[in-house]
Formats: sequence, C-alpha cells, structure tokens
Amino acid sequence: MKATLDQLAKFVGGKAKGDGSLVIKGFCSPERAQPDRIGFIEHSGDRRLLKDKLPGAVITTPGLARYFTNAIIVDHPRLAFVMVMEHFLGHKKRPHRKSISKLAFVHEKARIGKGTSVGAYAVIEKGARIGANATIGPGCFVGEKAVIGEHTLLYPNVTVLEDCEIGARCIVNSGTVIGSQGFGFVSTKEGHRKFPQVGRVVIEDDVEIGANCAIDRAALDETRIGRGCKLDNLVQVAHNVIIGEYTLVAAQVGIAGGSKIGPRCVLGGQAGVQGGIEIGEGSQVAGQSGVFSSLPERSSVSGYPARPHQQAMRVLALTHKLPELTEKIKALEAEISKLKRARKK
Repeated sequence: MKATLDQLAKFVGGKAKGDGSLVIKGFCSPERAQPDRIGFIEHSGDRRLLKDKLPGAVITTPGLARYFTNAIIVDHPRLAFVMVMEHFLGHKKRPHRKSISKLAFVHEKARIGKGTSVGAYAVIEKGARIGANATIGPGCFVGEKAVIGEHTLLYPNVTVLEDCEIGARCIVNSGTVIGSQGFGFVSTKEGHRKFPQVGRVVIEDDVEIGANCAIDRAALDETRIGRGCKLDNLVQVAHNVIIGEYTLVAAQVGIAGGSKIGPRCVLGGQAGVQGGIEIGEGSQVAGQSGVFSSLPERSSVSGYPARPHQQAMRVLALTHKLPELTEKIKALEAEISKLKRARKK
C-alpha cells in the first residue's frame, strides 16, 4: 500500500509542504529514517534523532516545518502519525472469521455471538455470554455467567472468572486474571479468617489491559474500570477499586482495596495507592510515588510519601545536600562547645 504526501495530508487533516506528489510507501522511526517512508517530529530536540539521514517526509508542527523539505503540518504530530500507521497497517489485518476450535470446550448453555472466534483449549463455562465478532484466544478461560462484549479481544491464556463482565471493543493481554479473589481477611487469635469475596468485576467499553495484570473481584458489590482506561503490564487492582474513565495506569502500579481513582488521571510506573482513599479527577501521580491520603482534583504529586510535585523536588534536592549539611552541623556544634568552654573560664 502506498499514498502520496497530499493524500496523507488530507487523510490526517493537515497541510502538505513540498512535493505533494511524493509517493510514501510506509512509516519509519526517526532513528531509522528511510527515503520512501514518513516519520514524525514533535519537539525541536527530536531533530537530533534524524542526524544525516532524513525520511521522505515528516509529520510535524507549524513551528518545526521550516526545517524540512517535505512535511505534513499539523498541531498534534503524534496523533497524525498514529492515523498514518493505521492507514498503512490496515491492509495487513486478517479478516475476522468465526472459528470455534474443535479443541475448545464450549458449554452447551453458553451463548456465542455471531462471528466470534474461540481458540484451541479455551474453556467457556455454563451461562457465559460472548458478544458478536469477539476473539477468545487459545487457552483462555471464561467462567460461569461471565460476559464478554462484542469485538473484544482476549489474547491467549486470559482468565475471566465467574460473573465478571468485560465491555465492547476491549483488549486483554495474555496472563491477565480478571475476577481473582480479593485480599480480605479478619485476624483472630487462631489466625486469619477469610472475608468472602462475593462481588464481581465490571470493565466498561474500550478498555485495554496489559499482560499479567490482576484485577480482583469485589468483596461485596463490584470492582469497576471505567470506559477508555488503559492499563499497562503487571498492574494490581484490588477489591472494590473504582477507576474513572480514560485513566492511564503504567506498569507495576498497585491500587489497594476500596480506593477510587477519578476520570482522566495518570498513575506512573510502580506508584502505590493506599486503600480507601480518593484521587481526584485529572490528577497525575509520578512513578514510584506512595499515595497515602486523598488528593483533590488536578493534583500533581510525587515522592514517598507523595506530596505536591514542586515540594517533593525541593525535598529531594535537600536530600542530596545532607552529607554536606551534616558536616556543617558537626563543625557548628564543635564551635559552640569551644565557645562554651571559653565562657566557663
């Protein structure tokens, strides 16, 4: 598949600069530029990545377009580049065909939608409902009365336990378990007695979940992940957690039970969230932060324990000066002792 620079500019809603008839045969990264491909540059510092070799054309901002002979000018180069990638990758997508492997187990009382594919060694239990044009990869398990929405893709070896629900157009990567038992116990003299985990998990439409995530069912009621959320690999979502729509959660984040994350938040990698607190809409939590108390809307925090980002940076800067400050304090203490001795004489 190929397209001219003018055609691509029109496709992404941008303006072409240079040779509009230039034929583009694909896309490339700035680090591996190719003369018949298109790349993207969104920051002035990114120009250094191109070095001496330029792609055939570049998707870039109005402010950077002057540096390139052939360009598509847009306000959001990364988004436009995604659209171009989808254009070139579209012809490579295999047509979706209904195919239930003879090696899969589908209970006679499960409902499989039109056009849905079920891979080898997948198990679909009694009362489960799979929407139209879904894909259940090899080795997946869908428990009793679980619901999978239309056009949802479960990669191989995903587990969706009983009574859990996944919406439409979701993607769940391999190794993820949805509906695992929450970590709830009542401590007694005899040991730790399990608090029954009898709730469920609800994942709304257009959610993407990375590999090897664990999303626990609620002790009571439900654990819920809102529409359009994106979870990276190795994320732990504990029982009764509520995550608002379009929130981004990076790798190795742990969210303890009963916490509520507002819409359009960003949780950086390895951040931890204390149980039972609320993080307000639009907040940003930096990687490796520990959040131990509720945050108002549009907070920006970092550090352990998490505090406003600018404050955390000042604390970190002072931490690096501790050895120097310690020596100064010791010198001052010695001087004070000397003055005290002299005064006694």
